[in-house]
Amino acid sequence: MNGMLLIVFVGMILCGFLFLICVPRAWKRRRIIGGFTFLLMALLMFMTALVVLLVAAGIKGYKALVREELAAVVYITPLGSQQFQAKIVRPEGRDTAFAIAGDELYIDARVLKWKPVINLLGLHTAYRLDRVAGRYLSIQDEKAKVRTMYSLGGEMKPWDLFFLRTRYRFLAPILDAHYGSATFAPVEGARVVRIMVTTSGLIARPE
Repeated sequence: MNGMLLIVFVGMILCGFLFLICVPRAWKRRRIIGGFTFLLMALLMFMTALVVLLVAAGIKGYKALVREELAAVVYITPLGSQQFQAKIVRPEGRDTAFAIAGDELYIDARVLKWKPVINLLGLHTAYRLDRVAGRYLSIQDEKAKVRTMYSLGGEMKPWDLFFLRTRYRFLAPILDAHYGSATFAPVEGARVVRIMVTTSGLIARPE
């Protein structure tokens, strides 16, 4: 969990318990309205802590983006006509290879952009590579020939913030935008393609 989110989460839980402790004391003194006020404040603190926990769980697997940075390096090896292998190496060193059909390499990602006030908690635009596929130059080939697509980010979990934002509007005040971004590059013999991610989306830079 992000350090600032952890501090907010713990702070909300502690405040919730403090308000909860005050409830029976207020009722013993026959301060009914005060007791209900403390109870409502406790519930508000616990609900806020729950939202913070939801955000922390929902962005697991996403990487913070504050500038243009390298998302992956793709090593392309031709395997035949409209067939090639794409070995994708992540910045942390993890690599996977895929056999792909098509004339071009296609990669997309999910992007989360926060409201400015949430940036104060240390959360910035985040991205997660989602799929890699082949892309044909001809629309007819796209319709008739074999299409290949593979997952790069795994199946979207029910608590993934991208998934939740598409279904629940209560996240609108904290998430400025959630969108997909894609890029593609031609496959012209063995080559290396650097997949860069910026605050506006993905860019493919063949070397």
